[in-house]
Amino acid sequence: MSETESLEQTESRIYELGFHVVSSIPEDKLPAEVTAVKDILAEHGAVTIAEDFPKLKHLTYTMTKVVGPKHLKFDTAYFGWVKFEINQERIDKVKTALERRESVLRFIIVKTVRESTLAIIKPPAYRPDIKPARGVGEIPKNKEIKSPISEAELDKTIEELMVE
Repeated sequence: MSETESLEQTESRIYELGFHVVSSIPEDKLPAEVTAVKDILAEHGAVTIAEDFPKLKHLTYTMTKVVGPKHLKFDTAYFGWVKFEINQERIDKVKTALERRESVLRFIIVKTVRESTLAIIKPPAYRPDIKPARGVGEIPKNKEIKSPISEAELDKTIEELMVE
């Protein structure tokens, strides 16, 4: 049995690739880098389902990329993602090819589902006609604030409640 026949018999899965492209790439050359990443996927038989073009993001912490003898540090990077379908036996080859790519700072590949999993975050709606429930977060003006009760008073109250 040939390699292509055995690959056809194995199952395809849906994956999502999240990747950071180094910020030292000029913005006008970014589309070429994204195309190179997508070409790696296509070269291994992946079919693109959805994608988001990378946008420059501030990184939570400084990341280091080793390029030859140099250790380059980055505080910002372009982040993008691609959802794709590929034969599960070819995913390791995709990982290896992405690791060799000098422009890719970091990446992650996760199994996912075909359906859209984008979370739509809606800000809470402000409605001036709805007022907060009475007593929530406010102290009535005519109510006296008591100091904490003593231990003896607390024991007496507990006993009264238990008798009833």
